[in-house]
Amino acid sequence: MTDSIFRSNLFQKNLEICRSYLSKDLQIDDLILIINDMIYASVSVVNNKFSIHPVCLVNAVKNIISENKNNPPKELLFFTLNYLFQYDFRINDQYILDKTIRDGLKPIACTADLEDACQNQDWPEAELIMAHTFMASDRSRGTFDLLAELALQNVPQNGLVVFHILRAFQFQENKSDNWAFTKAMFDQISNQMLLTPHERTDATPWKVNPVMVHSEDIILLSAICRIWNGDYVRIDSYKRELSHWLSEIFANKLSDKNLFKDEKINSSKSISYLSIAEKILYQKKTMDEKAIDLVRLESIRGLSKFLNISQINDLNKKFNNFFV
Repeated sequence: MTDSIFRSNLFQKNLEICRSYLSKDLQIDDLILIINDMIYASVSVVNNKFSIHPVCLVNAVKNIISENKNNPPKELLFFTLNYLFQYDFRINDQYILDKTIRDGLKPIACTADLEDACQNQDWPEAELIMAHTFMASDRSRGTFDLLAELALQNVPQNGLVVFHILRAFQFQENKSDNWAFTKAMFDQISNQMLLTPHERTDATPWKVNPVMVHSEDIILLSAICRIWNGDYVRIDSYKRELSHWLSEIFANKLSDKNLFKDEKINSSKSISYLSIAEKILYQKKTMDEKAIDLVRLESIRGLSKFLNISQINDLNKKFNNFFV
């Protein structure tokens, strides 16, 4: 774990010190370090039944405040901090790696063995194999990427979290933090009954438009679109699972029309999502409800680059007139 004063106080839940740190006149480099530490904390929370996983909120806030990195709203950072402090953090992640080193690496630490253990729901064995494959790969992201593929075998339960962990991972560049992300992805799928890998279909996010835009779960669908459009080592495997789910959900509703339209606009320049996010904070709602609204707002922001102005207005009407 990369050492920093802010990160140390995050894990000790020293609210006053953390708020004092956030209250400073933050330079862009300082803000990046703070976001990195918040991301690290968000993937280090003890597995729980979240209204919205903390990594989803932190990554959403990261994207929204990119509109004004030089002067991000302090209240948005304070809210994210308070949301994180609702949860306990894992503090013994290093233990299993140390045990793996003491016991010695297995002669052949194979990702296929990890996949089999997960599919068989032998989670203690899977965790041990995961540690061996992680160490055998020189602490690279290979094990993390495999777990993301397994998680996407259940898109409804895991798709949103997988997207935000993937994006958060790509934002940070600390190899020493890789294990926390790997452990978070493992915790997401552990104790689930995983499905077997699916066959790829010809369904794509672009073929389910405009049905997709009018879906009730725009948060999940935005995540799926952006995973699909991402640059990942296992993107073909990700698309295989996503295409299967899309064909199941939107059966008989596929379109030959492309999602992109001639009238497509760069809506991120015409709509201030940051201003909307600030308004959300002052609504008379619970912390969890505000967190969900912020993640939904960022989902619409993420989709906006693929939509035309008419579709964005449809989303506005559907989701509490965010853009008013």
